[in-house]
Amino acid sequence: MDKPRMLVGLPGMGMVAKNTIDYIMDCLKPEFFADIHVPYLSPSVACFDKGLVIPMDRDISPFKFYYSKEKNIILFSGEMQFGHAAKDNELAEKIVEAAKLMDVEIIYTVIATHIKNYVEDPEVSGVATSSELLALLESKGIKISDGRLQISGVNGVVIESALRNGIKGISLLSQTAFPEALDIKACYAGIKKVSKLMEIDIDLSKIEMEVKKFDDSLKRHLKEINEKRKKDDDLSYIG
Repeated sequence: MDKPRMLVGLPGMGMVAKNTIDYIMDCLKPEFFADIHVPYLSPSVACFDKGLVIPMDRDISPFKFYYSKEKNIILFSGEMQFGHAAKDNELAEKIVEAAKLMDVEIIYTVIATHIKNYVEDPEVSGVATSSELLALLESKGIKISDGRLQISGVNGVVIESALRNGIKGISLLSQTAFPEALDIKACYAGIKKVSKLMEIDIDLSKIEMEVKKFDDSLKRHLKEINEKRKKDDDLSYIG
């Protein structure tokens, strides 16, 4: 590796970060080479079946590093976040610790930012660890996030940790009105921007098909709602 870039993605709002990393991994077919050791960073959950506890294999890590030699990119994928500040902060520190060992030049994340109303074309804005990187984002047609904001969870904290450890960092924020569900349009918007920013040539046709299915389904749903509303209004007038 020669000063590789790193893309980090764990489950979060709209599943934007996780779907971004999964989609790019599917396109690049990177090689698994390391993980973050558990058990103390394993899930704080116990499973039961018919009243009996099911022991978890806490030696299997859900946090893995992959490498694309062709693109000189490390991809860090995780199956979960803890939702517990101490563990999430420690996981972010572990990611950056590994990045330092591998002489990573810059860490990227793509995450969701919550908006109240649905928009047909989610906007992607950016934050970064330096004014020079903000200028880079603007040169790539990415708007800088306005005002003050807070990003919780590993996908955000890892950028702040990168700054403290002398590593550059960029987070792209894709708008979503559906923070609790998979927002495929927010994922698509984020994937397009980060692939352009990182100069990764990937096939977007698969996710574009999913976006079209979502749009068609939404249009049918809205049409049904409007027809029902019109019918209810007509019945109300007759009554």
